[in-house]
Amino acid sequence: MKAQTAKTKWKEPKIYDKNSNMLVPYYLMYSYLYHEKDSPIVSDAEYDTICKRLYNEWDTIEHYHKHIIDKENLTAGTGYSLKYPTIVKDSALLLKEKESGKK
Repeated sequence: MKAQTAKTKWKEPKIYDKNSNMLVPYYLMYSYLYHEKDSPIVSDAEYDTICKRLYNEWDTIEHYHKHIIDKENLTAGTGYSLKYPTIVKDSALLLKEKESGKK
């Protein structure tokens, strides 16, 4: 299944489009890559969308690492002050490598 964007370009939907619980790990990985590695792999608009969805769907989302996120920081669209567990750091670097291979 593919999603159509406003520019009529087709792209695969992200896993968090299908499963809101996956917003947590992707928010953490994207934040880590942006704030700690200065190497973002999503646009600012995509990151802001993830923050808004996490904030709006907070009460229904269940994920082991949800406690790491400060809900109020989502309104500012930042993950700057997060303490990232090793699994998030390692997964983010693997995701970055995977995304780099797609281009």
